[in-house]
Amino acid sequence: MEQSFFPHTGRWLKGNTHAHTTRSDGLCPPEQQIRDYIAQGYDFLAITDHNLIDSHRLGAAAGLCMIPGWERDIRHASDNTRCIHVVGLLPVSPEEVPVTEARRYEVNEIPDQQLLDEMGAAGQFVILCHPRWSRMTPAEVVALTGFDAVEVFNTGCERLMHAGHAGLYWDALLEEGRRVWGIACDDTHGKTSRSDRFGGWVMVRSEDCTPGAILAALKRGGYYFSQGPAIWDWGLRDGAVYLRCSPCREVHVTTYPTRGCSFWAGEGEVLTEICYPLKGGERYVRVECRDEEGRTAWTNPHFWG
Repeated sequence: MEQSFFPHTGRWLKGNTHAHTTRSDGLCPPEQQIRDYIAQGYDFLAITDHNLIDSHRLGAAAGLCMIPGWERDIRHASDNTRCIHVVGLLPVSPEEVPVTEARRYEVNEIPDQQLLDEMGAAGQFVILCHPRWSRMTPAEVVALTGFDAVEVFNTGCERLMHAGHAGLYWDALLEEGRRVWGIACDDTHGKTSRSDRFGGWVMVRSEDCTPGAILAALKRGGYYFSQGPAIWDWGLRDGAVYLRCSPCREVHVTTYPTRGCSFWAGEGEVLTEICYPLKGGERYVRVECRDEEGRTAWTNPHFWG
């Protein structure tokens, strides 16, 4: 008998949780950003300009669910080589949120933890952004609390300077027993020679396409995130973890403290399903699958204990 780790009800919704426009340091006007994400088949979008909640009402007439949000930051060095950036998303309809501005903090004004605490206390879904690009160490990330998710993949940071992957930080948190979800997103500054849009997204299983329902599903971890592959289902069957996905060349199961396992397609073949027998003692399991083009999809972790 199969026990799926995905929610049993609702429908899949595709969304981006991190996007900039000309309202801060992006190169794309908000109206164009919204039209383009609609054209790419997205169901929801959060425009998260720096220290500014704005442009969140523009997508309603076009049929795109807009999630109010912003990106807050603290600069740790005068040249901005070290910093912390945090996205906060609000689970309310755009009409309920006024245009809101805040100033950028310097490191001597407030500690990183205070910013996270303030955003969480305001009811925001808090995402730690691109820790590798921010030049944070894994120890610095593990020392922080109060965030719901970490950007495991950030398209803009990856295409700008190969600094968009943060799986090491994620596993450092998970191995400490932290129940933190993962995110793939775009960022969309538009400052790369190759587009930094439509390269990473979340697929959320939700009853309704509203900010409240979507963020409640994110809070529960009821989603996967991807650069391309689809994860159809994953769960537990007869003491083994199974996963079904679109055609991939490799699938990697990560567990802790026991070690997981990698599955590789044979010459001229693809993988669409794997089954990994548990060894016992696992605290969590998560799975990544990668297609022929090198694009990855990630499950969120399933926890025991």
